[in-house]
Amino acid sequence: MTLCPHCGTEVHEDSRFCSQCGTRLNNNEEHHIHKKSGGKKSGVWLPVLVPVLALLVAAGGLFWTYSHQQEVNEQVIKDKEKAEQLALDGKYEQAEKLLVKTVDRRPDFQPLQEDLNAVQAVLSIVDDFNEVEKDIEANHINEAEEKLTTIQNQIQEEQSQLFATLTPKANHFQSQITIRRINDELNKLTEVDELAAKLNTLSGLNLEETAKVRRKINEKIVSLSTNKAEDALEDKQYNEAVAFVDQGLQYVSNHEKLIQLKERIKQEREAFEQAQHDRMEDAMQQAAKDELKNQNAAIEVVEVQLKKDEYGDIKVNGKVKSVATQILSTVTASYEIRNEKDEVVKQDSAKVYPVYLNPGDKGTFEKVHYDLKEGDYTVEVTDLEWLVE
Repeated sequence: MTLCPHCGTEVHEDSRFCSQCGTRLNNNEEHHIHKKSGGKKSGVWLPVLVPVLALLVAAGGLFWTYSHQQEVNEQVIKDKEKAEQLALDGKYEQAEKLLVKTVDRRPDFQPLQEDLNAVQAVLSIVDDFNEVEKDIEANHINEAEEKLTTIQNQIQEEQSQLFATLTPKANHFQSQITIRRINDELNKLTEVDELAAKLNTLSGLNLEETAKVRRKINEKIVSLSTNKAEDALEDKQYNEAVAFVDQGLQYVSNHEKLIQLKERIKQEREAFEQAQHDRMEDAMQQAAKDELKNQNAAIEVVEVQLKKDEYGDIKVNGKVKSVATQILSTVTASYEIRNEKDEVVKQDSAKVYPVYLNPGDKGTFEKVHYDLKEGDYTVEVTDLEWLVE
């Protein structure tokens, strides 16, 4: 037997070709597996070294390939985690860019594709947010609210940590819409309680616009409270005026204008009450005077005269006026008739008509005397009597 110089397979000595690899054999060189060579010949090791080297190369290639794939896998996992963190930090475009690159390296890795789809869905919502913002800036509040409601429903349906990162932005736009609505409604509100309700709505919002609208509401509360208090003050309704001011201070505490107005109301009420007290005292004093007058000097004599009629009889007639403050009745005028010697020749009385005299009314009386002799006479009213109704 001999060995194939190429692959080292045993072949018959008379074979011209190797049955294993087909290499042409040199019959003049004999290689016997059992015969030792007297010298060193390199051809003996060649059949052994070739397959060993081939195996080493193949093993090295496999090892390199395995190591390389391991490195790729590790990098893919790192990039996936990095992209997830970028997305959770709100850096959606950077996350998308990294995921697209990573998916290209491992297109069959389903979690990568799912992450990419989720990030792209979030970016689509971000675009929708931009539309909502444009509507708010244009004061198209109804359109903005409708779009925002759709976005909020979508976020709720997803129920994932990534979509939850959009909630603060959705809340921000919801706050802006609420503020715009309240601002538009302010001109229609005319009651402090209505404005206070809007303050309660704003209490849960924390935006720069919130502070502006809150100041505007406070200013209107002060204005309404002041105007209503001033109207009540003009009508001398001091308690009502104070109530309006206190209502305003309940929501706009320590407001200087309202505090000063409340102090002015207090001063005017005190002045009014003092004046009223003074008027009451004056009225009581005047009433006492009037009562005295009504009792003692309620009637004034306007005129009294004595004339002879065509028959020679003496007629006494006179006119009186009520200076009382109440109605008088049954007025009687007493008088004396004197002769030319100033001697009283007759004392008599006469009823005044009409029977009732209102304050300022005039009445008359008259009486004829048939028993007086010829002569010159004078008449003088000596007393007046009346009843106070």
